[in-house]
Amino acid sequence: MAGKQPRYLVIGRIGRAHGIHGEVGIDVMTDFPERFEPGRTLYLGSERDEAPEPATIITKRPHRQRLLVKFGNSPDRNAAELLTGLFVLIPSDDAASLEPDTYYPFQLIGLEALREDGSPLGRVKELMETGTADVLIIRGDERDVLVPMIGEAIASIDLEAGQLVVRDMPGLLD
Repeated sequence: MAGKQPRYLVIGRIGRAHGIHGEVGIDVMTDFPERFEPGRTLYLGSERDEAPEPATIITKRPHRQRLLVKFGNSPDRNAAELLTGLFVLIPSDDAASLEPDTYYPFQLIGLEALREDGSPLGRVKELMETGTADVLIIRGDERDVLVPMIGEAIASIDLEAGQLVVRDMPGLLD
């Protein structure tokens, strides 16, 4: 069975406070950075927080590889420092529709992984983000198997059936 849809999805992580006016640096973790527009209300909390705190964006501006954001609940540096390490979340109901053959990580976690011949390989334990292709970590009976999320390695994904079929490629499953 695929992973249960969480109530909130992570779209960023707050780094250190910046300056004295309450700005924080945010590592953006979404393909939709327009979610950080001033006036929008996002939620701040831990990755698995069931009741994160709402926070309205007052200002945002790019800075190096991050965004600098000032939330309404951080009027100064001291308040901004308390936000360090928190995740920026959106309700999962607000998640953008994805293109065909693209998935949110929670949809893949827990899928039963099979070889092309139908024999069990294990269950998807985690999705590891890398610089090129994301990698599925599949927990088998004897060991974990790492499978890149590329068309050559993944034969099919059936969320309804809760299954993912991995191609038998030389060196991949040996």
